Amino acid sequence: MQNKLREAWYIGLFDSLPLLRDPMLLVVVSLFSFLPVFFIFVFAGGDTALPALVGAIVLSLAFVGLFIAQSVYFNKHWFRFQDMLVASPVSPVSYAIGLSISTLLVSSPAVVLSFAVLLIARPIGALEFVAVIGISLVLWIAMVFIGYAIGASTKNTRRANSLPQVLGIVLGFLPPVYYSADLLPPLLQPFALLVPTAQAAQLSKYYFGLLSLSGFEIAFGWAYLIAFAVIMGLITIKKAHWVDP
Repeated sequence: MQNKLREAWYIGLFDSLPLLRDPMLLVVVSLFSFLPVFFIFVFAGGDTALPALVGAIVLSLAFVGLFIAQSVYFNKHWFRFQDMLVASPVSPVSYAIGLSISTLLVSSPAVVLSFAVLLIARPIGALEFVAVIGISLVLWIAMVFIGYAIGASTKNTRRANSLPQVLGIVLGFLPPVYYSADLLPPLLQPFALLVPTAQAAQLSKYYFGLLSLSGFEIAFGWAYLIAFAVIMGLITIKKAHWVDP
C-alpha cells in the first residue's frame, strides 16, 4: 500500500511539473474561475459575490477534473509514458490516483482562497465545513472520472483538447453555479439542477448559509451527486483500457 501511494505521489508530481516549474501558470488557471466572481462583485455588489465564490470552488474542481483528459491522452498516444508504466510494476490504480493528485495541486490556490474568503465572511460549524468538503470531493471524483474516460477512449488530438473545454463551459458557466437558480424561468430550473455542478453549488451554498433548501432537496442533492460519481466510475472502468486490446 505504501509503495502504491508513493507511486501515485511521484506520478502526480510528474504530471504537474510544468505548473510547479512556473507557478505563475497556477495564477492564470485560478483566474479562469475567479473572473466571474470579480465581475459579479463589481456590477452586483459584495453580497452577490459570496455565492459566486462557491461557484469558483465548483468550477475549479470541475475544470481540473475534466482537463485530466489531456494528460491521459498525451501520456498514452504522444509521449508513450503510459506504455512505460504498463511495462513497469506500476498499477493502473496508482496511475489514476497520481493524475488525480496533480489536479488537486493545480486547483489548490483557487479552492483555498475561495474557502478562506467564504469562512471569513460566513463562518460555519465543523459539520457544515466537513459537508462542503465532502461535496467538493464527490464532484471532483466524478469530474476526474469523466476526464479520464475521455482521455483514455479518444484517439483524436482535437477531441482530447476541445471536449474538456466545451464540457467546462456547459457544466460551469451555463447552469446556476455562479448565479442563483431563481434567475432562470421556473420551467428550466428542474432541468438546470440536474447538472451535477449545479447540485454541488446548491448544496455548498446551503451549508454556507447562502441558500435555503428543504430536507428533500438536500437528500436528493447528495444522492444525485454520489450516484453520478458512481455511474461515471463504472463508465470509466468500461471505457478506459490500461492496455489496448
